[in-house]
Amino acid sequence: MKLRILALVFFALVQAPFVGAAAETTNRPNILLIVVDDMGYSDMGPFGSEIKTPSIDSLADQGAKFTDFYVGPSCSVTRSMLFSGNDNHVAGLGNMNELLTPNQVGQPGYEGFLNNRVASLASLLKTAGYHTYMSGKWHLGHEPDQDPSKRGFERVYTMLQGGTSHFDDEWMMYANYTPTYREDGVRTHVPQGFYSTEFYADQIVKYMDEQKDDKPFFAYLSFTAPHDPLHVPDEWLDRYKGQYDAGYDELRGRRLARMKELGIIPTETVLGPWLHLVPKWEELTAEQKKMEIRRMEIYAAMIGNIDHHIGRVLRYLESSGKKKDTLVVFFSDNGANGFKMDSYPGTDEAWMEHNSDNRLSNWGKRASRIAQGPGWAQASSTPFHLYKNFLAEGGIRSPLIISGPGVAYQGETVNGLTHVMDLAPTFLQLAGVTYPATYDGNPVEQPRGKSMVGLLSKKSSTVRGPDEAIGWEYNNFKAIRIGDHKGTWISKPFGPSEWQIFDLSVDPGESKDLSTQEPELRESLIDAWNDYAKSVGVIPPEGGLFGD
Repeated sequence: MKLRILALVFFALVQAPFVGAAAETTNRPNILLIVVDDMGYSDMGPFGSEIKTPSIDSLADQGAKFTDFYVGPSCSVTRSMLFSGNDNHVAGLGNMNELLTPNQVGQPGYEGFLNNRVASLASLLKTAGYHTYMSGKWHLGHEPDQDPSKRGFERVYTMLQGGTSHFDDEWMMYANYTPTYREDGVRTHVPQGFYSTEFYADQIVKYMDEQKDDKPFFAYLSFTAPHDPLHVPDEWLDRYKGQYDAGYDELRGRRLARMKELGIIPTETVLGPWLHLVPKWEELTAEQKKMEIRRMEIYAAMIGNIDHHIGRVLRYLESSGKKKDTLVVFFSDNGANGFKMDSYPGTDEAWMEHNSDNRLSNWGKRASRIAQGPGWAQASSTPFHLYKNFLAEGGIRSPLIISGPGVAYQGETVNGLTHVMDLAPTFLQLAGVTYPATYDGNPVEQPRGKSMVGLLSKKSSTVRGPDEAIGWEYNNFKAIRIGDHKGTWISKPFGPSEWQIFDLSVDPGESKDLSTQEPELRESLIDAWNDYAKSVGVIPPEGGLFGD
């Protein structure tokens, strides 16, 4: 009952306006926000990976590693919360546009794009005198008036949809799907020799370098890698050859041990349950193992390539004298993607076979369409359960690194509970901006996120109280977290289609359900989720992707 009352108090409090305090320093920082697409929690060096990520390592060594940072379960869901500071059901992405069910279409919070109930972070920073630059994936609206150039970015080169070929062929990712590129709101096509990660890094450097005044900038570098299809330049194809021959079961164990050594997870952590629908490594044939190994080699190369180009951007900041004034933020938009490419809407194995060159010798190259797959996705999510699209920890907990002015950490780990909704209030406070009651003639919902400025400066040890609730809902999946306890509802066949309760302080892998032992706690968390769902306007899907 106490938890229920406190949760109700929280949901009332978050309706109060966020007031952005004045920046603590005279000079407002530049902000470089780097988001990768579908990278797992343990896929980089500072979080336990064997993949070489020296550039990301350097950011972690110079700043803070946040081990308890949450995002949404899918691309546009997270991005809507990032740019609004609000819940995705408020900001217009109660469901991804591609997955809206008939009863959701046209309903408030289910517009399928970043709606006008919220003010865009980029718009607020631009109004406050920031230059605003973007390079990469948008996925918050396809129509001209939903373009990032209309939501606050003064210079932008974007791919509007969820994903596509990483090469210059502009190949559709799945059936009945054509990628759209725009520069500053004008339809364009990628240049010859384009590779997404390299090009997007080039563009963000170009925009920053074109600036000739001393105004601060907000630069959003939104990579589409390592989202499928798995593509990498030829010279990167064999960088990780032979490193995954032992299989994904072995990789999970190695990463678990490394994460404990680094202090990323409690020493008593055990691996999250293996998804029963996915065969264990020893159950695969020799040919199946060969193909699985190649998947992970290419995926790891994509991560390494991302790090290489992040290094180029960081070196530009250093050489231009801008690094000391630039806050750098890095995270992944959701967990690793365990779904196969023939599971996309309107796509099946026959379509993939007819429209792809998926000979093993062509994997990772043009015309190939392969994905990481559910076995490796679970390894990428170590030590957590499940992956992208699920509200288990593997789908919604992301590695976050923040480095630069105002960050009082040097290579330290921060365990406080944080959320992607907290980033907009943080950036606004650093910029001395107050979130308005109205924007562009429309009343706007106040952010539910909370500023992390005090936490970054070590003036506070937490962003939210231990009894404050954070909720999620996505295609019949449900989750709620209050303090160390989390409740989840995962539909069959991926889960039991009933509420489970976990103590994440000792069991981040969600391996031990406490529902039977703690019935009152279970009911309190269910009540808190119901309050959350009502407060944000959840509309349960009918005939959704994942069943009842």
